[in-house]
Amino acid sequence: MGHNSDDPRVSRYLDSWTKRCFDLLVCLLLLTPAIAIMGCAALAILLREGRPVLFLQDRVGRHGRLFRMPKLRTLRVDSEPYRSKTEYDLRSYVTSTGRMLRRHKLDELPQLFTVLTGRMSLVGPRPELPGIVATYNAFHRKRLLMKPGATGLWQVLANHTMPIHRNLKYDLYYLRHASLRLDIKLVFLTLGYVLKPPRGRP
Repeated sequence: MGHNSDDPRVSRYLDSWTKRCFDLLVCLLLLTPAIAIMGCAALAILLREGRPVLFLQDRVGRHGRLFRMPKLRTLRVDSEPYRSKTEYDLRSYVTSTGRMLRRHKLDELPQLFTVLTGRMSLVGPRPELPGIVATYNAFHRKRLLMKPGATGLWQVLANHTMPIHRNLKYDLYYLRHASLRLDIKLVFLTLGYVLKPPRGRP
């Protein structure tokens, strides 16, 4: 399934059918409630903010391959989502509906379909913007050895006020120690995060 199995610094689980089957099973279990939630959210966006309901953004996947990552739209149409957070505060462009969706991470539910197609995994490093990846050095590029995830260590544990590549320790830990047990734990942590987001998180 991949090219990491001979590298002792990379968990064999990342290329295993066990991980792929886990992705498919959990996505299929979540799909029915996710579609219901996405339908209600899409209607709220349409009625309160108008079109478009979905936002598609280019992100960098495994081995540097680009893919389109879908999200429910949470920003005003006049925002510039490809600009760096260090020079542009996107939070001031979040819509009223988007604020609630972001708090509970519901805007990311469409990524389940990207997991089903195999471009993302359920658990992995957060997919980064092409402009940021273009500045990576060899050390940063290690996070591209695995599929990006809809959730992961960075997503549930890291300081989100810092850029993703400044929290590389989470990705490198997962690269070495990925396992079914860790994936199950992170999925349950994510569900807890969705139901009761920590205070102070966007």
